Amino acid sequence: MSALYNTAYLPSVEYLKTVSSNSSVYFDKEDTWKKKTVRNRTFILSPNGIQCLSVPVNAKQRVSLTIDCKIDNSQSWIRVHKGALEAAYNTAPFFEFIKDDLWPIYDKKPTFLVDLNQMLFALMIKKLKIKTSINTDKNSPDILHDFRKLSDNHSYSPVLINEADLNKYNQVFSYKHPFAPNLSVLDFLANCGSQTSNW
Repeated sequence: MSALYNTAYLPSVEYLKTVSSNSSVYFDKEDTWKKKTVRNRTFILSPNGIQCLSVPVNAKQRVSLTIDCKIDNSQSWIRVHKGALEAAYNTAPFFEFIKDDLWPIYDKKPTFLVDLNQMLFALMIKKLKIKTSINTDKNSPDILHDFRKLSDNHSYSPVLINEADLNKYNQVFSYKHPFAPNLSVLDFLANCGSQTSNW
């Protein structure tokens, strides 16, 4: 089965869980740009609780399609995101096995948001050992599921899956914060590795 998605920055557990249930995924090249959505933001569990990380986009450029959205690399967002991820997951059991592949993607300083998101998405499905193939043509005749509304989310709350259906797993700061479901899949990977049976 195939499914259609819009892009998302370090997407949620729900996003990747739906991806894993399809043989191939397609990304909509005609996606309309919407501000303050998970197209350019993600949520992690930091020492101080849930933290939103946002990739800055070029405010001077008026865009209608997400594919044309440029990252504002004049800001020090990469340093901020790396620092936040280190603070959140440096003591997580599997983060060491992820960051050596993660940091080079940031260091490339991609111009376009969709390029950054695609590289991170490809890394996440590789680390999770998801065999789903990635395509870009949304006009494939065999698309059976449309998951594009997942990228319209403004928070870490699940859109299509009941929160109760997302399994709990050990999080780094569970000793002082309640379990936070449906964060960036990076939270799951850092804490659980590729054990997708746990989600």
